[in-house]
Amino acid sequence: MTRAVSFFPASRVSLRGSVGKEALTPPRRTSRSRLAGGFTLLEVMIALGVLAIAMLALLSLHHQDLRSIIRARELSEAAMLAQGLMSDAELQGFPPLGQTSGDFQKIYPGQYRNFRWNRVVLQSPMFPDVRQVEVTIQYGAGFRNNFTVVEFLHYPEPQTAASGAPGNQLPLGMQGRPLGQQ
Repeated sequence: MTRAVSFFPASRVSLRGSVGKEALTPPRRTSRSRLAGGFTLLEVMIALGVLAIAMLALLSLHHQDLRSIIRARELSEAAMLAQGLMSDAELQGFPPLGQTSGDFQKIYPGQYRNFRWNRVVLQSPMFPDVRQVEVTIQYGAGFRNNFTVVEFLHYPEPQTAASGAPGNQLPLGMQGRPLGQQ
């Protein structure tokens, strides 16, 4: 069955003489991009925008991870330096009372520029043969961060009072008063 079709949509008539719905509609023109399954420029721009936002979020997470790694490294270095200074105090035997401070350029030239230390040695109020040693490492930008180690060092030989017979004396801090009282 063949149809007679003219170039004018209103004059499309079938061979039987009836006018069909399809005869009244103009032919559709299809673009090659729709037939090939491509994307429009708007779709591509939206996809790029979503991708850019996701990449920005990942970049900020990466930045936070790097800052966390730097803080952890600085804290580990501060702990190592504090333990080294505490070991030096232990090797001195019974460190003298007072406060000392400095940086690490004499010990480690060119390294640990953002680190400095402070050591405070205090006498124990209850036991004269015990001293409190507190080592504080200040580090970071502007030395805002602190790492502190506190240790109590005992003098290896008991100290006794100067008066009386040496064999009858108790160590200082235990002479006639209960522990904890001044």
